[in-house]
Amino acid sequence: MRGQFKAGKLAGAALLLAAMVAGGQAAAGHDNDPDAYVTNYYTGGGTGGVLFAAGTTNQACTNLGPPTIDVISTSPGVHLSIRPGTFVVTGTDYGYMVCEGQRIPGIIVTGTGTGTAQIRVTYPPIGQWYTHTLTLPGR
Repeated sequence: MRGQFKAGKLAGAALLLAAMVAGGQAAAGHDNDPDAYVTNYYTGGGTGGVLFAAGTTNQACTNLGPPTIDVISTSPGVHLSIRPGTFVVTGTDYGYMVCEGQRIPGIIVTGTGTGTAQIRVTYPPIGQWYTHTLTLPGR
């Protein structure tokens, strides 16, 4: 009986050691900073003819993919143009302002006319969305 107990104890210790090594290898590729995995939803615009701009980055200001911008409604005579481009971060829909003042890739909205426009901005990777109202002062 005593030999069986030692064998079982040794097998359990070996299993524990293997689990610790495997866990250490899996964790080796990750740091202990939870903020490193935060997704930031940034906005900009208001200068140079850009009414609104949006982009998605991580805490290192690395692009995580462009959002999607859809037009919900516009005042009569308002025409919007939506295209990929770069913009300077001036605000956030969600996240930390670690990229404030930096130029990042995203989606740019320009327009003509006088009135308002409602747009829906959908951010990757999980599809979080917000609705924004843009005011076009006319020219």
